[in-house]
Amino acid sequence: MKTLNVRELREHMPRLKQTLADEHELLLVSNGEPVARILPVLPKRKVESLAWLRAKMKPSPISTAELLREERDR
Repeated sequence: MKTLNVRELREHMPRLKQTLADEHELLLVSNGEPVARILPVLPKRKVESLAWLRAKMKPSPISTAELLREERDR
């Protein structure tokens, strides 16, 4: 983790993306005290469909109708 003060951060701004890629994390300090941690934003995982989730799920031994009946009886 690289430590930068506010002045150094301003100097790094034009290449902040590359600095984050190299360091993975930056610590911003002011007067020697840590004030912020700068992390890269992770890309969102895009889910094409829920088919992959359904494929991973084990079928329930109890039918949906039975589950609903039990819940209503309670």
